[in-house]
Amino acid sequence: MTENIFDLTDVSDIPEEISTELSHDVFAQNILTLFNKAGRNLTIDEITVGYYRQFNVIKTKRQIMVKLYSMARAKEAKIRSIPNLKGVYGVVKC
Repeated sequence: MTENIFDLTDVSDIPEEISTELSHDVFAQNILTLFNKAGRNLTIDEITVGYYRQFNVIKTKRQIMVKLYSMARAKEAKIRSIPNLKGVYGVVKC
């Protein structure tokens, strides 16, 4: 079982009847994990490198950029583009 009971990045301990009905975006969750691990704003390049090092999955800079843009424009966005800093994103403070 995972340390965080709300973690959607690994649902291997959840019965298939439940996990197949879940709506979650692993890519977005993984990006949020990187921000939480860093504890600061990150550039697109840092996220691209960190994504590979943390999850051993290749995502192009363009894929990261498109996902960040989408996440920042979401209705209840959890990240935001940092004003006056091109390609820098940070976590939205609650």
